Amino acid sequence: MAPDTTQATHLGGGHPGPGGGHPGTSSDALRSHYDIGTDFFGLWLDPSLTYSCALYEDGDTGDAAGFLKAQLRKLDFHIDAAHAAGADRVLDIGCGWGSMMRRLADDRGVGHVTGMTMTEAHRTHVDALGNPKLAVALTPWAGFEPTAPYDAIVSLEAFEHFARLTSTEDEKRAGYRAFFERAHNWLKPGGRMSIQTIVYGTATKADFSTFCATEVFPDSDLPRLHEVIEASDRLFEVERLRMDRQMYVRTFQSWLDGLRANRGRAEAIVGADIVRRFENYCGVFMIGFHTGRMNLARISFRKLG
Repeated sequence: MAPDTTQATHLGGGHPGPGGGHPGTSSDALRSHYDIGTDFFGLWLDPSLTYSCALYEDGDTGDAAGFLKAQLRKLDFHIDAAHAAGADRVLDIGCGWGSMMRRLADDRGVGHVTGMTMTEAHRTHVDALGNPKLAVALTPWAGFEPTAPYDAIVSLEAFEHFARLTSTEDEKRAGYRAFFERAHNWLKPGGRMSIQTIVYGTATKADFSTFCATEVFPDSDLPRLHEVIEASDRLFEVERLRMDRQMYVRTFQSWLDGLRANRGRAEAIVGADIVRRFENYCGVFMIGFHTGRMNLARISFRKLG
């Protein structure tokens, strides 16, 4: 099956945003984080290379096996919420290293999965799998033009990159609305979309960590929960919402444990400074989720109209 790719550059196509391009984080900013090296991330993420909050249940163990189980449960949660199992065509917005794509194609009976990313490391990794059911579009959502509508859409922690810290409130609202308009057009009638995103809790943009804004995720801003819901109004019905900030404390702890356990190998790949940066990143985010400054939303939508 032909892949649904565009040849848009990171500022190509779509609704205008800050700087005249797409309304979210630039590809250069994203690559500064994700293109550090797949080998580095592979040392401390779970074996599926899932880089988002896990979904725990009572009785889950704290070891690597328990962590992987919680990550796969999270993938299945969103697959089920989007009614994606057994579908012909599914879109994964912000596909990362393809863990959701593989789960859909290999375990949940999906005929073809298109992943969307803005980082070459992700596309290279998925392409290297050699799975004909998987295709990756190297483009922002604002530059994406599929050849046909999808049965379902999933998106795990890409929404955080749909606005910039320099965006005005009007630009931010317009960008979020433009995303939901695009997603509405990409889906078949009655199609579902399930997203997972970090949102502001008690914090505000003024509280955004300078360290995170400069060293971890430059050029990105978090949404507030009401901004996500309002942007989808009259386009989608919210079918389910759950907030799981404490699960992110546990997820970041697992990542930090993995990074510390493999410090020597990690430093050999990226150097001691980058390892310290990611240790600090895990610690800052653990505090943010534990205190409620940030929260984690899982939201399931049904297309209206």
